[in-house]
Amino acid sequence: MSEGNRAQWVCATLDVDGGERLVGPSTSLVSMGVAAKNKLWEPGTELKVRFLEGTDALHARVMEAARSWLVDGVRLNLVKAKSGEKAQLRIAFDASDGSWSYVGTDALGIRQTQPTMNLGWATLQTPKEDFWSVVIHEFGHALGLLHEHNHPEARIQWSRPAVYADLEGPPNEWTKQQVDDNVFAKFDASEVITTNFDKASVMIYTIPSNWTTDGKSFMPSWKLSAGDELTIKKLYA
Repeated sequence: MSEGNRAQWVCATLDVDGGERLVGPSTSLVSMGVAAKNKLWEPGTELKVRFLEGTDALHARVMEAARSWLVDGVRLNLVKAKSGEKAQLRIAFDASDGSWSYVGTDALGIRQTQPTMNLGWATLQTPKEDFWSVVIHEFGHALGLLHEHNHPEARIQWSRPAVYADLEGPPNEWTKQQVDDNVFAKFDASEVITTNFDKASVMIYTIPSNWTTDGKSFMPSWKLSAGDELTIKKLYA
């Protein structure tokens, strides 16, 4: 998918309550994602995933991508819930509702009949790299990770008029406040512990060059970056 089209694939998850930056090894700085305070699952948790719609083939494709987070040493599991079984994570595929997820254990406060994640852009026809990028990003939120571009050390030179113009229009049609909250907000430095900003994280937005005044663009990997792997191990080893 071209950079211009990927600009429309914007996660609508709103990071709230600040975040906690993981402390890296004392000998070196490492790129690691921002994790939500008090929203992490207990290590060893088996997270049940229930699909509210979609085909078995689509469910299998989502689970394959989502399980990318289960790297060696991570004490979590993701399994598809059986029929009628309660599940912490519940997935919808409403194409009109974009892509978003509740952050970590916030999902426990949502009724069992309601989705805790929407994968509006994930279909059987979606190319693999685009599909995995969306699914891994949203499951990152479900495991407690926050948006990397909101890190206080992310020195992104935003072209605000361009960002407003793109996101206030279709398909997102966000309000100015939604753009401010999702894109421009930064975690309060007093509420986070920081190492260095990970521009390759799957948890960063796709940022096209016209969104920045210096012409820089950011394209997250469609699979976990080295920093993402370190993050999830630190959280759940």
